[in-house]
Amino acid sequence: MPIAQAMSGNRQCAVLVWNVDVGARQTLVTDQRQIPPLSLNEFRGQFAVSRKDISPPEGMYVRTWGCATHDIADGLHAPLYATCLAISSEHGGRPLFLLTVDLMVWLSRIDEEGIRLPLEEEFCTEPGELILHVSHSHGAPFTDPARSSAPGGHLIAPYRNKILDACRHAMAEARRTMKPATLTWAQGRCGLAYDRDLELPETGEIVCSLNPLRDVDDTLVVGRVSDDSGKIIATLINYAAHPTSLGGGNRLVSPDYVGSMRDLVERDTDGAVCVFLHGADGDLTPRRSFEDDTEAAEQNGRELGYAALSVIAGMFPPGYRMVFAGREESGATLGRWRLDPHQPDNALTSLCDTVQLELANLPSVAECREAMQAAVPGFERERAERRLAIREKLDVGDHHALPIYLWRLGSSVLVGAPVEFYSDVQVALRARFPELTVAVLDVCNGFLNYLPREDDYERNTYPVQIALFARGSMERACDKICEMILATSRRGTG
Repeated sequence: MPIAQAMSGNRQCAVLVWNVDVGARQTLVTDQRQIPPLSLNEFRGQFAVSRKDISPPEGMYVRTWGCATHDIADGLHAPLYATCLAISSEHGGRPLFLLTVDLMVWLSRIDEEGIRLPLEEEFCTEPGELILHVSHSHGAPFTDPARSSAPGGHLIAPYRNKILDACRHAMAEARRTMKPATLTWAQGRCGLAYDRDLELPETGEIVCSLNPLRDVDDTLVVGRVSDDSGKIIATLINYAAHPTSLGGGNRLVSPDYVGSMRDLVERDTDGAVCVFLHGADGDLTPRRSFEDDTEAAEQNGRELGYAALSVIAGMFPPGYRMVFAGREESGATLGRWRLDPHQPDNALTSLCDTVQLELANLPSVAECREAMQAAVPGFERERAERRLAIREKLDVGDHHALPIYLWRLGSSVLVGAPVEFYSDVQVALRARFPELTVAVLDVCNGFLNYLPREDDYERNTYPVQIALFARGSMERACDKICEMILATSRRGTG
């Protein structure tokens, strides 16, 4: 079935928490009937994680909201981090690097490539072996060198050096300290996310706001990396809700809800580093959004953190599943289950490919520059500057080759691109591949903005207003991802 058809109808996702092993997998036979085991998707490989602080210097330019009235923050709400998770096959070999940074977006090509390309060169990575993934925290500063003339902009260059050094040291440390471990996945739910296109009843205008009238995907995907002693060395939290708890009135640098979520999960996992994977949230916002008080971010983070801990609490020990152990007579005839060792999957594949997407009817670079010069300082200038920076990233012509990065870790898939996917993407992929654990990552190795769903082009939503690509592009990208997942199934270990 084409992915576009899979996206139609109810967008609510049924979460597969437990796998039921069937087919060639071992089952225990009792009373002439097969009772399949319960298991979680697991990958056996080598892992390491390293984290470095990337909080900006005092007095640096931090303005990321058009409605903000300040250019320089009053202080720091919580630290910003660069975190590297290194992964390789069980027997070693070339590592994959997942490098997450607590930043909002990359405004220009040089903004992102000035960090990633030196790292790719230094660590000799092939395309797709390094994924530079931002948390999209809207309380974090811009790092574009083009903002150097703004108040506090003279500190952007040294701050970029700090980020690059932190990423370099995190990657080197992770590569040096890799050891055998097991990545266990499980899924749950968290009610933090809401649709963020609200139609005002008086005018019919659609504003970027919490919309309680539409059901959304609330799937929470949690990964636990455990060493051979059973000690948790890292957790991965994949959830889709814009880190926009804080709006333009907030005057503190902040990782948004990501920070308090991490603190809570790490507190209850003996300090294991928590890695946030920013999910497909182009259409989603947290319950408390655009507020001035950092308590909004704290509360949102606690909600996600406790939900993640609930999922972790329900996981089996690494390398185990539950099998039916037979009958036991009591007041009733009982069926007993037991934990039983099993061998995690060790197949590892990395792919990088592109999909050709048709551009929307966009103004030229020259027209964008003229619009920026004519814009009134404030939100109009902010919109115009972003429009120009993004327009300059696109290929020449009427199509753009969008890169897609995909890692296959046993029966799990991490897939990302330099866009903000809508949650329909993760819903459709999980429905198409129910046997896999699928984590979709927004804003990977660059940033181009949204891929709205096709029917949203009939509405005047904010993502459609600024969309770079023609209608149907999200669906074409999804079909491409499906092709890549099927290709990894055929290739096996990479």
